Amino acid sequence: MLEIKNIEVFYGYVRALKDVSLRIEEGQIVSLLGSNGAGKSTTLKTISGLLKPRKGNIFFQGKDIMHLDSSEIVRRGIVQCPEGRQLFPDLSVKENLLSGAITRKNKKQINTDLQNVYNLFPILQERKNQLAGTLSGGEQQMLAIGRALMAAPKLLMLDEPSLGLAPKIVEQIFELLANLNKEHGLTILLVEQNANAALRISDYAYILEVGTLALEGNAKDLLKSELVQQKYLGA
Repeated sequence: MLEIKNIEVFYGYVRALKDVSLRIEEGQIVSLLGSNGAGKSTTLKTISGLLKPRKGNIFFQGKDIMHLDSSEIVRRGIVQCPEGRQLFPDLSVKENLLSGAITRKNKKQINTDLQNVYNLFPILQERKNQLAGTLSGGEQQMLAIGRALMAAPKLLMLDEPSLGLAPKIVEQIFELLANLNKEHGLTILLVEQNANAALRISDYAYILEVGTLALEGNAKDLLKSELVQQKYLGA
């Protein structure tokens, strides 16, 4: 579904990604792991068209998307749920959700998808007229995921969805992502510092170190790896 080949990305004179390649098959959950500054968010921004690589290729469903603008990339089905949620705090829950469908035109399908989001997150329906800025952290993360789903993604990319949340809420978020994948067939690229939780729901994983790909493999195998346990899982 998505293939990245040898991309290099710079911030000014600083190289943030060097020859990074990864592949995501349709129906998979793939995790992109690494410490702060490893290049995880940069990778997502590059896929989304917010950053342009100096070299390399990005293909989605067999077509080169590297030179498309970010709005066209969303229309093609790549949708990002950003780090820190980045909601519109002074808009209602419903207004935030509908903002996710801004590139879509089929109002009937938008209304159907809105109800589907409410079915996934009943608390959002209860609070649909409440300002997003007054929600709890966990509710805001649910709203951010719901807003991304309103864009009808074929590939959903999430940047640190567990950041700043209580352990119980983190567990609920990861259960939700696993359900979206298994029950709804949604392909997911997950950037996460909670490597243990991410690997447990993933099919495949890549680990970045200072902008380069350090390790990749089947998620369950990496979870059992002594090297991964010592370096990334705190064993």
